[in-house]
Amino acid sequence: MNTVSRALQRPSRSLTSQLCRSIRQHHHRAFPSPSASIATPHYTLGSGSPSLLRTSSYPTPSQPHRTFSHSSTTMAAAPKFARGMNKGQLQPELNSLLEQGWALDEDGMGVKKTYYFKTYFKAVSFVNVVASQSAAKKHHPTITVRIGSVDIHWTTHQPRGLTDKDLTMAQHCDEAAELMGAVEKDQGKKCGPSSPTPSSPGL
Repeated sequence: MNTVSRALQRPSRSLTSQLCRSIRQHHHRAFPSPSASIATPHYTLGSGSPSLLRTSSYPTPSQPHRTFSHSSTTMAAAPKFARGMNKGQLQPELNSLLEQGWALDEDGMGVKKTYYFKTYFKAVSFVNVVASQSAAKKHHPTITVRIGSVDIHWTTHQPRGLTDKDLTMAQHCDEAAELMGAVEKDQGKKCGPSSPTPSSPGL
C-alpha cells in the first residue's frame, strides 16, 4: 500500500519532461527572442550628401517644393531714352539730375520733381519763369501748383521717351527755383487755419 502511495505522489520522469517542454514552447510563442526579425525603417547615408536617405518601403507623404520668383521684386524703372538719342551722352546728365532730387517717372520715360516755397506768390512766380523758358524752347512740362509747392514733370511725346530737351529743361527748373527762393519740404507753406487776429485792447 505504501509503495502505491509513493508512486502516486511522485510524478514519473516522462511526465515531468513533457510538462517542461510544453512550458518552454508556450514561453517562446508569447515572448519572441530578441533575434527575431522586426520590420523597422532602415536608414543609410547617401554618398555625397550629409542627409539621411530613408529606404523603408513605408509610404511617406510628399513634401511640397517651394520656389521663390524674383519677378515680384519691386525695382526702380530704368530710363527709356527716345529713339535716336545718344544714351551714352545723356546718361551722365540724367545721373546728375537724379543726385539733385529728380526722379524717373513710373515708365522711365520722363523725370519729375517737387519744389517747395514759403508763399503761394513765390510758387506762382516760379511757374511763370518755367513757362517763359518753355515757350522759348518750344517744350512744355506738366505742372501742378499747390499753395506752397509745384510739381514738374518733363517728358517727350514725339518721339516717345527721354530726350536732351527734358534734361536741359529740368536743369533750367533747378536754376529758376534757386532764383525764386525754393526751400526744403518742411519749410514750404501748408494749408491750415489762418492766424487769429489780435484782440483790441479792452475787449
